Amino acid sequence: MEFNNEFVTNFGESLYNIWTNSLDKVTDSQKEIENLLLQAFATQKESLEKITGDMNSIQEQQKNLIAEVRDYIKENIETVYGEETSQTFEKWNDELDELNTRVQQLTSSPYKESLNLLNQAQEQFQQSINNSIELQKKASEEALNQFKIAQKGFMDLFESNTKMAFNLFK
Repeated sequence: MEFNNEFVTNFGESLYNIWTNSLDKVTDSQKEIENLLLQAFATQKESLEKITGDMNSIQEQQKNLIAEVRDYIKENIETVYGEETSQTFEKWNDELDELNTRVQQLTSSPYKESLNLLNQAQEQFQQSINNSIELQKKASEEALNQFKIAQKGFMDLFESNTKMAFNLFK
């Protein structure tokens, strides 16, 4: 019986192909999960940015509406009651503005700060996930390299044992 190097090579390649195909399937699944997770982060970030933008837009529209109403009322007061009453109305509006600013600080500032903190936490979590993904990729590459080294050692051992076995039966 003659020793066949092709048999040893095919056997080794088969083991390697089975293992790498399994690893590829696991890696593909992980990549799909990673992509879905990153898409979820992007969607969440877009939503938070939209909420922040909408909130700022609402506040700006509110300011503009209040300014228009005040100007309209001031003109009417000035026309009907005179400039002195109009100035009193402006002083009253200044005090009302100060009160409104305080109320906004009590109500909207915590909300805005919460959104900012949520954005920062989300960005940090996303960065942690990205770092984890990179570490996992490196670990997979290292495992593949170690498997190649182990496979070569196994194949060398298998080849030498096969040669010895064939030599025993000659």
